[in-house]
Amino acid sequence: LVAVASAAEPETDPFLIDRVAATAERAGCEVIVCINKADRGDAGRLASLYADTGYSVVVTSAAEREGIEELRAAIEGKICAFSGNSGVGKSSLLNALEPSLALPTGEISEKLGRGRHTTRHVELFRVAGALVADTPGFGSFDVEQMPPIPREELQYCFPEFAPYIGKCRFDDCAHLKEPGCAVREAIEQGRIHPIRHESYARLYEISAKYREWEK
Repeated sequence: LVAVASAAEPETDPFLIDRVAATAERAGCEVIVCINKADRGDAGRLASLYADTGYSVVVTSAAEREGIEELRAAIEGKICAFSGNSGVGKSSLLNALEPSLALPTGEISEKLGRGRHTTRHVELFRVAGALVADTPGFGSFDVEQMPPIPREELQYCFPEFAPYIGKCRFDDCAHLKEPGCAVREAIEQGRIHPIRHESYARLYEISAKYREWEK
């Protein structure tokens, strides 16, 4: 899964990336984080959130063709989907990787601050030695419709938590407010980004509210 985010309008909420990435992790799917529109915003801020996750992080500008070769190398030989909120530049990146595709791209709505949907179906393209699916963009509402990850599995969906799981004072530690939590100690020591933990806490809260019959 290539989780495409935007460093400029529409700037991507890290929680959107984290929720999609956690779902991919649970499915055993490799995650690549691509921060696009580096020519128009602070891509380093978003990229820094994923420095300790083990994910491949690629910073790009489809407009200026920056980082395109790095993205090409990251996906070569793989079957992957480009996913991200509307307007982040998924189709533009594919056009930069393979100009002959000539996929339609859209402008950002100044009123709404987000992109218009230009991809309306999923199709596999041969791009950069890979098979790539360009998927329709989503918004916050669409992500809210994703089924929650069971809270007992959630800790395993954040790869940077792995070295600390099983090292907390309590065996059933939720890594939220418990004393002696190894994950929270790692945050305090700068080994886990606090914004990533905020996403974990939000997902845990969502999972806790999910009733058994809804599954």
